[in-house]
Amino acid sequence: MLPICSICGNEKGFALPVALAFLAILGLMGSTAVVTTTTDMKIGRKLAVSEQAFCIAQAGIEEARARLKADAGLGVYISDSSHEAHADWAAYIGSDVKAQGKGWIFGNPKHVKVSSLSDLNYMVTIVHKTDGAGNVLYWSDTNNDGIPEANTTGGQNIYLVTSYGYASNTEESIQAEIVRLPPVTVPSALYVEGETMIQGNSTIDGTDSCGTDDKSGIVTSQTGGVTISGESATVTGLPSAVEHSGTDMDVQSIVDSFKADADFSYTVEGATHTGTTTPGPGDGWGDPGEDITTCDVNNIVHYDTGGTSVKLASNVTGCGILLIEGDLDLNGSFSWHGIIVVTGSIRFTGGGSGDKNIAGGLITGGSADADLIGGNTNIVYCSSAISAQTNNRPLIVLSWKEEM
Repeated sequence: MLPICSICGNEKGFALPVALAFLAILGLMGSTAVVTTTTDMKIGRKLAVSEQAFCIAQAGIEEARARLKADAGLGVYISDSSHEAHADWAAYIGSDVKAQGKGWIFGNPKHVKVSSLSDLNYMVTIVHKTDGAGNVLYWSDTNNDGIPEANTTGGQNIYLVTSYGYASNTEESIQAEIVRLPPVTVPSALYVEGETMIQGNSTIDGTDSCGTDDKSGIVTSQTGGVTISGESATVTGLPSAVEHSGTDMDVQSIVDSFKADADFSYTVEGATHTGTTTPGPGDGWGDPGEDITTCDVNNIVHYDTGGTSVKLASNVTGCGILLIEGDLDLNGSFSWHGIIVVTGSIRFTGGGSGDKNIAGGLITGGSADADLIGGNTNIVYCSSAISAQTNNRPLIVLSWKEEM
């Protein structure tokens, strides 16, 4: 039998290598953890810097949008008015050195160079978008259906804006297509798509009361369906009082293109709104009965009726774009300077005091019963009241992508 001390000695001899191997494994695990943590931190820092550069590039896009806005002001506005049809026009926002690196040529009359309004480190280039043949592209409603599209005929220039954001040694870039809003297509003083009765003391006049862009009094997409009843009802305009078989407008799409930017939004079902619940003259809205050619405030007001209707009554007045999803009843005194777009039918009725005046244009996807019961209805085409609604609104983004 072996001595006990001999067994203990053998066990101790075996445990030592095991312990050393275990310590080595622990050491290796610790080193791996340190390396992994360090790598994760480096990746995290790189992502953070990349995100910072990306956000800086976004700020550059927004400065371009602000500078291209028609009412940006002296020293801020970037104009291409003398080069709208030139494919080689370009504008640069940033330092001279960075601008030269992106193609700016000092002294080139078709190049505009301005310093950034921000302390952020970005460089922005702006050019006119062109097609594959090098033709400058514009944004306008060429087929008169109410929806603008890219074309080579004319309209608002489409700007291709590329913004480069810098953070540490990282550069991120974004490219966006932006454009000023073209005027809303208003084909006549009154556009209708359904059976329409003009009665009472109604006046529908397409002669431009604010310029020289005369229109027909009424345009309908139908071959007929417009009835003028009564000696006091008058419809006038050029080239005709009533024009049938006009272009079928996409009325819902017109509403959709503006409602997200509404200054006032209402969700109603068969409700009545009066001058006390709808923003009135006290909020800066004008009365076209006083001067139909001007109004200092341009609001977008949107009503979603859930497929029903809304009635506006008792001295409702406004300036801007009135959007109604559903049917609209106008009762009592009503004045609007700008554009009214109704996806359903519109009905002018009597009651209350004063006139029902619209200076600008009315588009409805249904029918119009003008002054069916009593009172006075005057719808007068006014080109400046229409163009004013989009002249100074922010540029819209048609497309956007991150450059690689």
